[in-house]
Amino acid sequence: MRFIRYSSSALLMLAFATGSAYAGLCEAPFMHEGGQTQLSGSGGMQLGADLTFSNVTKDGSDACEARVQGIATYGLAGLPPGKSSLDYWMAVKHGKASFERRDAQGGREPVEGKFDLRMLGLFAYGEPVTQAGQTFPPMRFQINLDKKAVQTQPIVVSTGQKTVGERQSIQTASGTQSCWPIRYTRVTDPTQASFNGLVLPIPGMTAEVTDWFCPDLHMVMKQESQQGGVASVVEVIKLR
Repeated sequence: MRFIRYSSSALLMLAFATGSAYAGLCEAPFMHEGGQTQLSGSGGMQLGADLTFSNVTKDGSDACEARVQGIATYGLAGLPPGKSSLDYWMAVKHGKASFERRDAQGGREPVEGKFDLRMLGLFAYGEPVTQAGQTFPPMRFQINLDKKAVQTQPIVVSTGQKTVGERQSIQTASGTQSCWPIRYTRVTDPTQASFNGLVLPIPGMTAEVTDWFCPDLHMVMKQESQQGGVASVVEVIKLR
């Protein structure tokens, strides 16, 4: 998302949310032993991530586990950029992800934040994209951040009706692909967050979003958004 400085697990969730659409996270091309995906962002939302996947197990198309390691970088509209190392165990069931991390004794402890992977609409089409003019219903999601990193109220995200545009050829990290542009409005409710005792307001945000879903890859390979006249792009730049 595009709020202020998220915890590592929130950044990890966002990185996944920019990955796969109808296929779901467990069927994404990078979800295998030794898989890798790299994201890059520019404009108002400068998100980057370089992630590797190991210890992958699957129990169907919507249930899987993996250890995810890598680096995430992030910045937002004039705020200081940041970098975070990621090392999490992730479990996915029915479109929702839970995270664990290593504790001081070398075991695992749950990360308090839980995330609905459908929050950006990228995992929520519910049926194949088949034609221009096809629509998908509005949705509403809640994000609970890892409270060891930041104290905040849950963040509520709403997406309007999604409408499929005419299929077009675009350049992707996997070469030229014929992809569907899926357009909708995304609204985040205002809230506030506390960083080391400093309470900061997080304003409500409205963005016009286009997901570029490439069916041959079963992936949204690029997401473009416009918010307050500021353009942002987050796209997959490496996939294996």
